[in-house]
Amino acid sequence: MKLRDIDYIWSVNEHALGPLRRWWLRALKRLIITVECIMKNNIMSYASALTYSTMLAAVPMLAIIFGIGRGFGFAPYIEDKIRSSLQVSPELTDKVIEFVNSYLAHTQGGVVIGVGLIVLMYTLVSLTSNVETAFNTIWYVQSSRKVYRRFVDYMSIFLMLPFVIVITSGLNLFLLAFKGHFPDYQFVNDTVEWIVHFTPILLACLAFVLLYKYMPNTEVKWRSALWPGIAGGLVFMVVQYLYFHYQIKLSSYNAIYGSFAAIPLFMLWMHISWCICLIGGQMCYANQYLDSYAFERSSMELSRRYRDSLSLLLMCRICKRFASGSTSFTVRSLARDTHLPETIVHILLEELVSMQLLAEIHDERGTESHYLPAIDINRITVKMVMRRIDSHGAERLDRVWQLNTREWERLRYLRSHNEDALLIDV
Repeated sequence: MKLRDIDYIWSVNEHALGPLRRWWLRALKRLIITVECIMKNNIMSYASALTYSTMLAAVPMLAIIFGIGRGFGFAPYIEDKIRSSLQVSPELTDKVIEFVNSYLAHTQGGVVIGVGLIVLMYTLVSLTSNVETAFNTIWYVQSSRKVYRRFVDYMSIFLMLPFVIVITSGLNLFLLAFKGHFPDYQFVNDTVEWIVHFTPILLACLAFVLLYKYMPNTEVKWRSALWPGIAGGLVFMVVQYLYFHYQIKLSSYNAIYGSFAAIPLFMLWMHISWCICLIGGQMCYANQYLDSYAFERSSMELSRRYRDSLSLLLMCRICKRFASGSTSFTVRSLARDTHLPETIVHILLEELVSMQLLAEIHDERGTESHYLPAIDINRITVKMVMRRIDSHGAERLDRVWQLNTREWERLRYLRSHNEDALLIDV
């Protein structure tokens, strides 16, 4: 498909099409948005970085899971799960279990109270911070969560994750024990088998939906995250099934890597899993901004004058809203008020905040930002805003590059006084 054919898709009147053709058109638009954004944002490089972060945080995460699992008496079941997933190399599995047990023993003994705890916190927070950065890139969000929100949200995730694993493991054991009491009832046995086999799939789909909904530092609609989350969970479970059941057959890796054959296989599985996760997140973005992407697609080609005019428009609406005493604008409400895409509005508002023309205020829950004038509205003029836009950024690089020449000083004077002159006369 040629580029002009892709451009033509965004000008098709959907209301003039039948239901089936409209569905195919919107599906094609979603595919184009997903592919274009993956290439533009270089999403696959984030998958590689997250694979490294996961490998770094694997032992601390397993230590937390084992520690809580032992408190509930499910540590043997969790250990069996790990051993079954690393069937290629029992030696490597024993080494991992030894690392985890040593980690827990030192922690309980008080040896790893200082440096070890810092390393533990760093690896876990680094992993989740990298995940958030990847999703913020997908959603074109330039600012991450505040430090206190990162700590609270990330620690909540890591404290809840072991409980979910333990509760799920206990539920499976309870169902299997319940099944043993009714060996002659085929319906009960089939129902228990169905629940045991499909519970991990349901949990994976739910986890993906929640990840797409809450990980980006922006508001994601449930309907935008639902189907990509379900699709991502299903594909993830298929890849996990292939990894668990067919890694033992890849004998060629044993010949090359010996007892460490599980390491490259595990890294490959993690890389593919993160690719699935990030592609699903990009599909969420395509769902939410399907109708406004035509404008966002050409936003990088906007002239500076048009971009500055949009910034003036946003400042004007915010100042008028503040003067009227009404509720301050959020990104979504301002985008709806100006009929502009949320992504463009968010980028311009972040720039105006960095120019100290606007102040970003978070609500009590810290989930949504409101924007207010940072200066007395009776002093904000079009000329002031344009002067801030023109002067935003560093202007003393001439000290490094040694641009203190007569020509340079003359050009700066002409530019600041908006005077006209022939360049050959400067």
